[in-house]
Amino acid sequence: MSNLTKALRDEMRHAARGESKQVVDSLRTELQAIRKSIALLERRLLTGVATVTARMKGGVGRPVAAGKGADGRRARFSASLMRKHRDSLGMSRKAYSRLLGVSSLSVYLWEAGRTRPRRQTVLAWQDLRKKGARELRAMAGVTAPARAKRKKNAPRAAAKKRARRVIAKKRTPRAAAKKRAPRAAKRRTRRGAAKRMGRAKAA
Repeated sequence: MSNLTKALRDEMRHAARGESKQVVDSLRTELQAIRKSIALLERRLLTGVATVTARMKGGVGRPVAAGKGADGRRARFSASLMRKHRDSLGMSRKAYSRLLGVSSLSVYLWEAGRTRPRRQTVLAWQDLRKKGARELRAMAGVTAPARAKRKKNAPRAAAKKRARRVIAKKRTPRAAAKKRAPRAAKRRTRRGAAKRMGRAKAA
């Protein structure tokens, strides 16, 4: 009976070892596959970072030259130039994006230098820069920028401020006199009451 029990235990140990070995082998295979995928992702990430760094070193705002197309036009794009052009028009990104037929997020990414527009969009942007500010504002449905109106009305506003200061200075003595008058009247009434009280006591 003891020999049979011992044999059963040995068989169970061998079976457990075999199963554990299979499990360990499968885990090792999965671990190797995960390591390979991680290494591949790291290489891709490093490649992307290197590309972005190269762009930053090259200058985000510098013009990026592209090859000539079938029409012979060269698509040159500059993030800083786009931002300056939009600021000169006094447009928001949303209004400026209407001129190009894109989203305001695309305009933000282009101005930040994170992405670059397609060739057709760059050519359309070059055509927009040739047009006048009034024409572009009319196309986008935007009125003249408020800051331009402020600059235009700045002399009038300054003149009004100066006039108000002069009037305030002229009114200051009168206002001070009006404030002093009630105080003086109160003092006179107090003095009169004190005199009347003194006369009453003397009588």
